[in-house]
Amino acid sequence: MRKRFILFTFACIITNLLTSCHTSEQAVSDKSSHQPRFINNVYIEPHNRSSATTDAIDNSKQPVATRNNGKLHKTHIREKSASKPVAKTVSTEPAPAPLTPVVTTKELPKSAKRKYADLLGVSATDISNSALYNFIDKWLGTNYRIGGCDIQGIDCSGFAQKLYSEVYGIDLSRTARDQFSNCKRIKNAANAVEGDLVFFHIRSKRISHVGIYLANKYFVHASTSNGVIISNLNEEYWSKYYAGCGRIPRG
Repeated sequence: MRKRFILFTFACIITNLLTSCHTSEQAVSDKSSHQPRFINNVYIEPHNRSSATTDAIDNSKQPVATRNNGKLHKTHIREKSASKPVAKTVSTEPAPAPLTPVVTTKELPKSAKRKYADLLGVSATDISNSALYNFIDKWLGTNYRIGGCDIQGIDCSGFAQKLYSEVYGIDLSRTARDQFSNCKRIKNAANAVEGDLVFFHIRSKRISHVGIYLANKYFVHASTSNGVIISNLNEEYWSKYYAGCGRIPRG
């Protein structure tokens, strides 16, 4: 009987020692699990920020159920929150009206309206400034002549000056550089309207060429190679030297 009691006591001691060792190992295992754990870019606290990815760290917390040693309890997780859409600022300022011609002129023929509408990619009803297009129709093809100011030959700034005088009744400076200085700058050509001036710095940092904006990035000007012609800002040559648009202050 005494031997059985000794054997039972010894068995209990061995069992306790084994249980203690198992618990110690489990404690070490639990300690190592305190490093950040990521699941679908979500990390669970406790965490180590130095080893956490930047996009995984966020300030939002939500309680979730986790299991520890067979017992269910709540902890917190931080998850990547969806980025909030940035509200776009929409300008409510209406586009300025084109310059109003001051001269009375005959109505542009329907054939001419269709010609310019097809060229500019607009409706024939948009070709409503008869004074402007009658002037262009008269001067189109005129030779370029530096310093010129008549139908025998004209340069770019002289053409702009004469157009503004005869169509809008506005006196412009004689040179493209001075015309540029007297304008309100328009950074985006998409905001230009009929009658605005278009400037270029061709092989120079200074303004050296000017034209008059029509529509859809088309402009009329006196070019050195082709005389008075209609061109487009998207053409490789003109886009290369484009300097900006300018608006003469409305009366």
